[in-house]
Amino acid sequence: MRSTGTALVTTLMLLLVPLSGCLQDDSPIDEVEEESLPAGIFVTGADGSPVDEPPLPLVFNFSDVGEDGAEPSIGVTSSGCIFFIAFEKVMRSCDHGASWEDVTGPLCAFQTNDPYGWVDPVTDRIFNVQMQGLQTSWICWSDDDGETLDW
Repeated sequence: MRSTGTALVTTLMLLLVPLSGCLQDDSPIDEVEEESLPAGIFVTGADGSPVDEPPLPLVFNFSDVGEDGAEPSIGVTSSGCIFFIAFEKVMRSCDHGASWEDVTGPLCAFQTNDPYGWVDPVTDRIFNVQMQGLQTSWICWSDDDGETLDW
């Protein structure tokens, strides 16, 4: 008798669950409008305050530096040179990404576990930090747009 009751309840569940979708309200769901950017051009100064200056005429150029790697870093100096650091390579482009050259110093890092590149906006010094395991880090820097890397 118990198995008959269990079979009946199971059969009712299998029949009623698909029908439950037919018994729901068919009212449309309100779609949330995404916020859009304000019309016009808004230019700010270094402190975030608006300034009455025309925006820079930027043209974006996507280029392949010939290297890829985990956790890449990118930095730009005031002269416009772009630095791309991934694994143990330091790649430089001073022609807006049209060409790239490897400017890694010979004593900077022969291997890496976690690379990090950074350009100091005040001094224009380029830093190439290579974490070596959990014990130490190798730090190289350049004060001449990557012509020489010191450590």
